[in-house]
Amino acid sequence: MTRICLLLVLLTAACAPLPPRGSDTGKALDTQATPPVRNVTGFSDALRCMDQLYLSYGVRDVSVVVEDISDATKKVSAGARDMTMSAISDMTRRSRAIQVISFGQDANNIVAFLNNARDRSAFSVVPQYDLRGSVSQFDEGVVRRQADGGFSLSRLLGFGGSTSRQVNVLGLDLALADTVNLALVPGVVSKNVTTLIREGDALDAEATFSKVGVNFSTSFQRTDGTAQALRNMIELASVELFGRLLKLPYWTCIGVGGDNEEVRKEVEDWFIGMEHSGELTAFFQEQLRNRGFFDGPADGRVTPALRQAVGAYRSALGMGSEGLVDLAFFARFLEAPPPPRPAGAYRDVPATAAAPLGLQAQAGKAAYAPGEAMSFQLGTNAPAYAYCYARDPKGIIQRIFPNRYRRDPSLRPGVPLVLPGDQPFQLSAPAAGQVEVACFAAPREIYNDVPAALKWGDFQNLNKVASFDDIRRELEAVAGERVAEARLALRAEAP
Repeated sequence: MTRICLLLVLLTAACAPLPPRGSDTGKALDTQATPPVRNVTGFSDALRCMDQLYLSYGVRDVSVVVEDISDATKKVSAGARDMTMSAISDMTRRSRAIQVISFGQDANNIVAFLNNARDRSAFSVVPQYDLRGSVSQFDEGVVRRQADGGFSLSRLLGFGGSTSRQVNVLGLDLALADTVNLALVPGVVSKNVTTLIREGDALDAEATFSKVGVNFSTSFQRTDGTAQALRNMIELASVELFGRLLKLPYWTCIGVGGDNEEVRKEVEDWFIGMEHSGELTAFFQEQLRNRGFFDGPADGRVTPALRQAVGAYRSALGMGSEGLVDLAFFARFLEAPPPPRPAGAYRDVPATAAAPLGLQAQAGKAAYAPGEAMSFQLGTNAPAYAYCYARDPKGIIQRIFPNRYRRDPSLRPGVPLVLPGDQPFQLSAPAAGQVEVACFAAPREIYNDVPAALKWGDFQNLNKVASFDDIRRELEAVAGERVAEARLALRAEAP
């Protein structure tokens, strides 16, 4: 009787329905993996945080070509390059700070691609950086555990069960290279690993009665998604790469504090590297200008106004009023929220109202042969910030200054700006017609506040702008006053 009751229990279990499909579907769509730093289900918030950092730090005109990110392990089938482009797109939704160009197996090699890009571009420009890397590691069964057991009641009934766990390790290495010489940008790399856990439980039994056999088994297996884990790592790597490239406090976007030992070491590396390369002064000139403490060119020269601006910023942070940039101030500048703007920015040349701001533009020559490199020069009667746009014979308008080669839009009287000059882009004469140029100047830097219609990358089409007059109106609305303007036509004539 006891054996018959046990057999009925087993038959009932065998006929029991599986868990609801929605339950397993929810588990399958659960994206949680064990990512490189902390237990999260994605880095969407971190990407949006980076977008805000780009806006706060005035980041613009960064161009990168994304190579095919290969799977060196041959064990991860996922579109890593597409994931990377999606991640970069998500963290530039508002700022439009980074322009992404895809490069894949359909192109010959990166050198040929860059040459072709130079030929295809209207201004012969190429991306500044090359993003490359691979899925470099996939170790299976780094930890493997299994437990099972069973029992049998004579020859009629058997019961068994097992549980297992396997830990795999997935690694991703990405880096940025300078497209001028394809040398890696020092310190701009991302090396991350994540663990994938695979767990399973199984139950099986066999009951035999006379010559009729009844068998059943049920099992459940839970595996962290490899592709989702890779996406998480790529999103984290994107935050790290561009945060390190642009010297932004990216760690605040992934929940890491400035007191973290690795963060402190990285900030110190940045400070020493920027000081040795001469980038530190220009960095603070630009950022103090963005925050309303300084008004002057970002030319790398230490001036009395810059020292005053540094002293005022230090005082606002409670670090004394000395006009000195040291490691402690650099770290605090990156970590602490910006203090309120002062009543007026510090500048070396006092603002005067003696004469309205004027801007003059002059073509390099009266006419150019088709295909010839054109140029013009720009001057001002007072310190100003200039923004130049070109319109081709088809009516397409693009911003040509400031640009990826010269970020600082400042102009000084008596020091004319020649475009393109020594900047590696070209203004080529069209086969017929002319290229129109319009430059505008404001007494203060206003580009960070321009509306979305103008906030596209350099040398990109401004599709929402119909005329130079539209640009002038938008700039004057931001400046709150009249902006100076200069226009000229660079004409092409057949020989």
